Amino acid sequence: MGPLSHSSFSIEQEIERTLRYFEFFKHPLYIEEIRKFLRVEASIADLESALQPMADSQQVFYSEGFYALNPDHIQVRKNCQNLNLGRLKIARRMGYFIQSFPYVRGVYLSGSLSNMGMQNASDDIDFFIITKAGRVWLAKLFLIGFKKLFLLNSEKYFCINMLMDERKLKLKKKNLYTAAEAASLLPLTHPEIMDHFLQENNWLSAFLPNFVFPNKPQPPVAYSKWTEQILEFLGAEKLEQWARGKFQTHMTENASGDSSYYEAEAHSSAYFPDSVEQKLMDHYNVKSK
Repeated sequence: MGPLSHSSFSIEQEIERTLRYFEFFKHPLYIEEIRKFLRVEASIADLESALQPMADSQQVFYSEGFYALNPDHIQVRKNCQNLNLGRLKIARRMGYFIQSFPYVRGVYLSGSLSNMGMQNASDDIDFFIITKAGRVWLAKLFLIGFKKLFLLNSEKYFCINMLMDERKLKLKKKNLYTAAEAASLLPLTHPEIMDHFLQENNWLSAFLPNFVFPNKPQPPVAYSKWTEQILEFLGAEKLEQWARGKFQTHMTENASGDSSYYEAEAHSSAYFPDSVEQKLMDHYNVKSK
């Protein structure tokens, strides 16, 4: 679905559409979150003026700061607040651990937990990784190797869905779903690199005009870990190409069906064998009519 340069919908309709998007996840929103994901420009005061009569007429439901189209979903989020806070502490510790791996330059929380929307203790903690230039696949090799050897391939606290090169940060897919996911990323390490990522993807504003971009990102500090120096001496470039070939074969063989999505580019790796994107957008588009 394309961006809205001049929406033909009223602010009330746009609020409904935003809440409908997150209804798919049974996830109510604070007013600040509604504004962040709203597809037209609006202030908090604008939203308060629109939401009050909507709540009075039960077009939307309100309780303890949350707005939703389904009142039961408000209780779901309230019940899961402690779960999310606990998992966020684990994610922060895991982020610092992942940062220590060769060629990792920044670690960012993605998925349901980045919006405090985790609802099950068995849900994965998802990470988005930015790597040293030209070393996406070698970084992934070490991360996945650790997961298989020491975590018995469990993704509960170590789900690495996407990696990008620090010098090639433009996202390939540009749509509402990708914009919402990018806007939800939570820095666990090196927020200055996330600032550069957002600047490189300023097309998000076409979908999320209220999203606040950093003004002047600080330049990332160039450095090299001792493990990287050893790997470069041993022939890291050849190992990079070998790792990319192996992962690309695995993705091609295992990604099937409309719900699968993967990228095996020189500067980015993405693997979502069971993406919710199509189901979510079907829900959003049908319901929003």
